[in-house]
Amino acid sequence: MSSFASRSALGLVVRACEVNSALTGSPYPCVKVVRAEDPLSSYAVLREPADKERTILAPLADVPGIEDPRLLAAEAPNYFDAAWRERADELGQRAWKESPQNFALAINAASWRTQDRLHIHMGCETPRFRALLKTHATEIGSGRFTSLRTKAGWWATFEAADDLSNLNPLKLVADGVDGARANMENVVVGVFGSTSPDGQHGFYILARVMGENKSRGSAEDMIDPKCTVEDASR
Repeated sequence: MSSFASRSALGLVVRACEVNSALTGSPYPCVKVVRAEDPLSSYAVLREPADKERTILAPLADVPGIEDPRLLAAEAPNYFDAAWRERADELGQRAWKESPQNFALAINAASWRTQDRLHIHMGCETPRFRALLKTHATEIGSGRFTSLRTKAGWWATFEAADDLSNLNPLKLVADGVDGARANMENVVVGVFGSTSPDGQHGFYILARVMGENKSRGSAEDMIDPKCTVEDASR
């Protein structure tokens, strides 16, 4: 269970947290366990077993990744919303604590995953993706995905909102990015708290469908788990 080299390690850790929480009231070795009436909506927040600086959210249910068809059903849980709501508790003492700007969430495609359990990376945007968003901000529309002029093939949209309670990034990507719904196992998704050029607070949602183009763009590229970006208010 302590070895993250095994693709089943995360599932074993999450199960241990679930059992320990039920028996003792402690979520250890996780930070938090949240149970919901719908088992698919229950989740744990934890530090990665191999890298304690990285905070992730993983469902208690056995969900391999965003390709699981249950996640696009009408009543599917919104794990990104859960991760956003957990940000204050789990990362509130980090550099971004005075503002949600620059906070970011990301999830890998199946080909980039090290684990056979869905998990969302939580942290702050990296300088590389801050620059990407700034460079293309005027291209990115609201309510639709725009194909950005990048070699990696990114698509992006901006959604004005205070939180993700009414925005499910997975469904938006599946419905708005060409070829995504039929190929979700190869989709990378990033969600960035930000402000649009016209001053609206909301979220940039980035996605791309992995194909022959293997250029950088994993969740780890998008997320700075330590939130060490200077001047997070900019």
